Amino acid sequence: MKKLIASRVGAFYYENDKITPFEYDEAPTELIQNYKSRINHSSRIKNPCVRKGFLNGDKNRFDDEYIEISWDEAFDLIAKNLKHYYEKYGSSSIYAESYEWGGVGKIGWGRMLIHRLINTLGGGVFELGDYSTGSAIAAMPYVFDTSVVYEKPTDFKEIIKNAEVVVFWGANPFVTSKIAHDIPMHEHEKYLKEIAKSKEVIFIDVRVNESAKAMNAKTLIPNSNSDMAMAIAMCNYLYVNNLYDKEFIANHTTGFDEFKDYFLGKIDGINKDLAWASDICGISEVELKNLALKLKNNPSNILLGRSIQRQLNGEFNYLAIICLACMCGHISKDGLGIEFNLSSGCKGESAKNTESLKNINSLLGEIKGQNHYIPSSRLNECLLKPNSTTTYKDELIKYPDIKLMINACGAYFTHQPDSNESLKALNKLDCIITLEPFWTSLAKFSDIVLPVAIEGERYDIEQSTNKEILFALKPIKEPFYNALSDFTICKEIAKRFNKSYEFCKDLDELELVKMAYLDIVKRYEAKGIYLSTFHEFLERGYEKVQGLSELEPYTRFKNISKINLTIKGKIAKYEIKDELASKYPLFLTSAHSPYRLHSQLHNSDIRDSENNLEPVYLHTNLAKQKGIKTGDIVRVFNDRGELLAGTRVIDDINPKSILIFQGAWWDKCDNMCINGNVNVLTSANPSSSVSNSNTAHTCKVDLEKFQGNLKQEIRVFKEPKIIKKPL
Repeated sequence: MKKLIASRVGAFYYENDKITPFEYDEAPTELIQNYKSRINHSSRIKNPCVRKGFLNGDKNRFDDEYIEISWDEAFDLIAKNLKHYYEKYGSSSIYAESYEWGGVGKIGWGRMLIHRLINTLGGGVFELGDYSTGSAIAAMPYVFDTSVVYEKPTDFKEIIKNAEVVVFWGANPFVTSKIAHDIPMHEHEKYLKEIAKSKEVIFIDVRVNESAKAMNAKTLIPNSNSDMAMAIAMCNYLYVNNLYDKEFIANHTTGFDEFKDYFLGKIDGINKDLAWASDICGISEVELKNLALKLKNNPSNILLGRSIQRQLNGEFNYLAIICLACMCGHISKDGLGIEFNLSSGCKGESAKNTESLKNINSLLGEIKGQNHYIPSSRLNECLLKPNSTTTYKDELIKYPDIKLMINACGAYFTHQPDSNESLKALNKLDCIITLEPFWTSLAKFSDIVLPVAIEGERYDIEQSTNKEILFALKPIKEPFYNALSDFTICKEIAKRFNKSYEFCKDLDELELVKMAYLDIVKRYEAKGIYLSTFHEFLERGYEKVQGLSELEPYTRFKNISKINLTIKGKIAKYEIKDELASKYPLFLTSAHSPYRLHSQLHNSDIRDSENNLEPVYLHTNLAKQKGIKTGDIVRVFNDRGELLAGTRVIDDINPKSILIFQGAWWDKCDNMCINGNVNVLTSANPSSSVSNSNTAHTCKVDLEKFQGNLKQEIRVFKEPKIIKKPL
């Protein structure tokens, strides 16, 4: 009998080792096929383990052996360490952040449960902002009085109805909409195809990306990190030629005069005209002028991706393009203007009047401990410089002295920048506890490792991105070896503190799943919509809500009053300050991979690789200059580190840029990663004092053909040395 599994890449049926898409998935992704190998992959963790050196106080974690222990021994050991650090150093010594994308579900999502557990025990250190939108989420409230990046976006239907020109700036929606925090039904794809069919579509990217190809759209390929210069110069052109919307600027913005003085050169003597920008970005003056005129003279919408705010001064990249959109004057018009939340995946904004599932915190009440916060990309700095200070939104923050880290699916080395610095930072910790299904790079660097059940091995409940389908996650097989769910693990740890009732009212997962389902049943009944019984829902595996009414068409900023064209009084000023800018010739772009979910699924069967290595994409002219051809192994390097990759020579990428997809697991061989983890190269420099966010896309490197011999095979997907417990 086929069994339904729901995941962050979609829902699918699993039967006799065959995977077929869920019938209501509008554009199933090939990523679901990865789950065949994921379920019983050789890199799965079989039993709880403790690092051998940890037992005698040795912090040299690299390449250590592990000893299998029982679950009771593991829970007791974890409780002992947590109690020690709480009692001796307080909650500021416990870091409890986890990977944003690990697992799925309203009851059993690991990150949510670790947060709840640590808050139940007394509190800990958590992050401000996130990696996806770190610069924007901190800065946009100064511009719009709201964060904008995770809020309800303009309907695609309204864009299709009203826009004639659609610009995707630093965006790749066909790739990023493959995944979602809910269960993606990929409903956005039909709208993207309609836009491609009926609108003039322009992409701005350092390469012709997968979405531009799928939409058969024109791509402007600027030099990396030059987006702000492009936008500023187009603002200059519209102003000087008296083409901008004076009424919108006068009635709906503040701070324009200072920005105008900057782009006219009254502040620094440099006129930021089209010639100035063309020299920086490599796009001709004619193309820049034409783009400015298209945006101004036609009903248009700029759909921003998140990549351009993951740069030095990334907040001000967004601000410059907002200034351009304001000068075009389309903001507040139906389906037009600018959008921040349509190019980065399925957002779960339904076109119908749906109800949202409550998670465990909403069902049982949120718990707050004595908590401390640091900006999301500053953990390395915090660990290396405890008690020093940093800023967030220009406010002073003192770094805590962290001793213990506990995380669920915490892909630290593919998450934090500068992996070699991360190595030094993690070794400052006394104890690292990891809940993880697989022997990832971080799991192999942890002191206590707990095997976690994945989808198809545990109970949970979740919704589709359009909120029209409820999914019952349930076991289709016994958990792998000795794996337990994140929920069970956290509940058992709470028991060691006599706080399991506070943590979950001593309910189990299935009882909480039922509570969440019956709650939404009650809310739908109030609307005259009746759902199946819980037993029927659980047996079928899903419930499609019938009889939903359509929502009114929605355009964001429809009733906008004022847009502040400054951030903390600062205007968008173009500058590149990376410490490697003059030393290395090439920008490294680390885009989302179409073959995995960040670092998840990298150990599966579907890998686009050369010589079994992560591929690097480079322009034909650059390849000729370097004497490199497709299939060659190359060494990519800068002052922070080096990696090996398999070459892919292409014609549709900026000749001054190379592309390596983010998320490859770190396989350290001496000072080199032989598995293509880009974070051995990315910078830990903060975006600005406003957000102190990550700058992964401001990264300079060089590359050369690898002349040596690999000292070892890729072993990142293999388990470490394990001392088996007696039978």
